[in-house]
Amino acid sequence: MDVSRRMVLTGALGAVGLGVGIGCVVVASGLLGAPEAAPTPTRVPTPLPSPSRSPGVGDLELHAWDRVVRSISTTQDATVTLVDGALPTGLAIAGGALVGRPTITGPYAFRLDVNEGPTRHRRTYAGEVAPIKRDLSVSLTLDATTPMSVTEKELDRIALLGANATLVILCFIPDATSTTFTRVADARIQRAFRLARERGVRITLLKPHIVTESEADNFYRANYAPDSIDAFFANWGRQLQYFARLCAENDVEYLSLTCEQPGQTDAAQYDRWVPLITRLRAAYPRLKLTAAFTTLELFLLYTHWVPANTPHLARLLDVFGINSWVRLTDKVYTPDAPNISVDDLVAGWRGAGGRTDDHLGKLEFVCEHLRLPFLITEVGVRPHVDGLAKQEGSQPVTGARNHDVQALLYRSVLRAPFESAWCTGASIWHIHEPFAFGDPRHDTLLAGERVVMDAIARTPSFATKDF
Repeated sequence: MDVSRRMVLTGALGAVGLGVGIGCVVVASGLLGAPEAAPTPTRVPTPLPSPSRSPGVGDLELHAWDRVVRSISTTQDATVTLVDGALPTGLAIAGGALVGRPTITGPYAFRLDVNEGPTRHRRTYAGEVAPIKRDLSVSLTLDATTPMSVTEKELDRIALLGANATLVILCFIPDATSTTFTRVADARIQRAFRLARERGVRITLLKPHIVTESEADNFYRANYAPDSIDAFFANWGRQLQYFARLCAENDVEYLSLTCEQPGQTDAAQYDRWVPLITRLRAAYPRLKLTAAFTTLELFLLYTHWVPANTPHLARLLDVFGINSWVRLTDKVYTPDAPNISVDDLVAGWRGAGGRTDDHLGKLEFVCEHLRLPFLITEVGVRPHVDGLAKQEGSQPVTGARNHDVQALLYRSVLRAPFESAWCTGASIWHIHEPFAFGDPRHDTLLAGERVVMDAIARTPSFATKDF
């Protein structure tokens, strides 16, 4: 999504998705592999602890649908065996690690035998698989020219709300067919991370945007047509390796591989994504990968690629990312006599508003079949009375300035997508004009900002600060 808001076109977890080598021995519970054989009648297992914390017992701090790569042993030839209890459903032992994705909430307790050549010991784990965790962040963009003093003020504003941040980094190409990428200067990127950390703002999503030198983030990426698809994957793969390293160094949870690029995420490109993602997983196994898909890509997955079991980039990801630019109502807001309610917009997410499009239902269908959660990588509205009615960008926004429409939209996000069992968060687009979620030049909080700040105050887990 570009900051000038132009119109946007509308899980199974395999070895690549888990970052597990083919040669690994896998012992699984639930979805992966076969259950361990029952103990012989003469064996008397040591009683397992209750899920409450006990001395010497590790709590894995698991959340439903959150990808897990947890090292049990760093010894290359170690063998790890389940000896008591059961792994949480969806987890498996692969080499010296626990990997997978917990699919069921509730208590767990198990004991592992860890054999590291001459050394052998046991580890006990107990706790609860908590419900899916949700992240609430605000987007800001790092370009090549905006003074860093502006970025400082934007981060100050996000810190005031207590929110996390999505950092968009622009990668420039000379024209819409080029595969030569020039990203924002590394020193500038490093400074942005330092400024965020100094203010206690956690960057949870790193989102590179391919842009042209002439249009910047107004570039319509659906028109991106590399003159060499091989060169694109080679060169973009190198950029993603750099961004993945940034994520690892700065405790960023998610990396978006693409943003609004249906030409490069088409199912025909699946075989090109596999080795690229395999390399990322090998180097950064704990990094969670997503892609900021358009509503068009969601539609194609919903109507064709998922029902046909077509291999697709989405099947290789940890989280399904979606830029949710959908019209939830056709009404122009009238502030003097409010004619749009949060209930109206909540219904709109299910297709009862401005168009017969069950956006949330499509997301849930795709995620149910792919068995992975979704992250709204962009959601926002221009602060004008006709902003909601012209949400898809087919017509210019011309109505009077009004920030109440943003508050209405973000309350609906908290009551619709955030209530979905598959939703793991949302990123608000965008802190500066023309979306103007915040105004760092003034102290007064805008209506949408107050919604976000109040939500985080009520539910601090929306903006955890695990640096």
